[in-house]
Amino acid sequence: MYLAIKEMLHERLRYSLLTGILALIALVVFVLSGLAMGLSQGNRLAIDDWQASEVYLNKNANKVLAASQLSTSDLKKVQARSKAAVAVYAAVLQSKTTKINVSVLATSNKSTIMPRVLHGKQITAVDQVLVSQNLLAQGVKIGQHILLGPDKIATKIVGSYGKSTYSIVPTVYTNLSTMSRIKGQNTNPSNLINGIVATKSHFSTTQHQGLQKLSIADFINNLPGYTAQQSTLNGMIYFLFFIALAIVGIFMFILTLQKRKLFAVMKVQGISNREILTSILFQAALMSAIAVVISLILTIIMAVSLPSQVPFYFQTSQLLIDSLSLFLAAVIGGLASWPSVKNIDPVISIG
Repeated sequence: MYLAIKEMLHERLRYSLLTGILALIALVVFVLSGLAMGLSQGNRLAIDDWQASEVYLNKNANKVLAASQLSTSDLKKVQARSKAAVAVYAAVLQSKTTKINVSVLATSNKSTIMPRVLHGKQITAVDQVLVSQNLLAQGVKIGQHILLGPDKIATKIVGSYGKSTYSIVPTVYTNLSTMSRIKGQNTNPSNLINGIVATKSHFSTTQHQGLQKLSIADFINNLPGYTAQQSTLNGMIYFLFFIALAIVGIFMFILTLQKRKLFAVMKVQGISNREILTSILFQAALMSAIAVVISLILTIIMAVSLPSQVPFYFQTSQLLIDSLSLFLAAVIGGLASWPSVKNIDPVISIG
């Protein structure tokens, strides 16, 4: 190990360049991972807050909530520990100073999926709404009157709840009567629901041909664009792991060819192939560890500096997995030198 470190200090420029390349790759991996997690959270955070296990949709809706059309009478077809009707609508929140794209979610006033109010009060009447904390961060205030829907229905913000997003935009909760007015449809609110959210549920009758039961995971994976989005970003991350492995492998292989005579002398002195390979792997591991630490610091700085509109989010567990994957990729890349080290013949190499 001493000789490996001494060589790295002697060839500082060469090893620093490779460490820098690995750090850039690691930074891109962490950024893509943060964006993937952020986009995932942006699509599903409101769904996670439901703490549900199943969702029931119209069987002809292709597993998409917005395309489903049900009635509150369909609730009788589902037996569950808890269940709630939900309606969703993409709208523009307008105030005197701003316009914000939002996802309006509606359910009954005492529904299990109605969010817990952190500030203000719960909805008690028509034309009242609750807004998420991320809307408050954009200048919306409790007690303020806002306009929603194509008919610009005036509604009053009576309370707020935690950070919540659906389809990448902030959420607004209201009751079904208000949703009917926001949508601009003169129909019974009971016929406006898009789905049924339930926990530990099953069909209570055989007459449920119009309904389709989805697990919450299946429902999330069928959110428009969700799976394609996550697959694309994760595919890029996996490809970067391969690039890191290839770069370290090629670099170490070239170094091994350049040091054939040195390794031959070491073999003559009684140093085994295993010790030489261990030294090479140690160098690869040390470079990757330094690169990962540098990239983690840069990622944290970037996460703090990014505007709130950028869907960037990371978990400690995911960062550890990505860091370990990059570390292992570099070490495995170092193994590419093993055949060359093993086949070095001191007699031929020294001449």
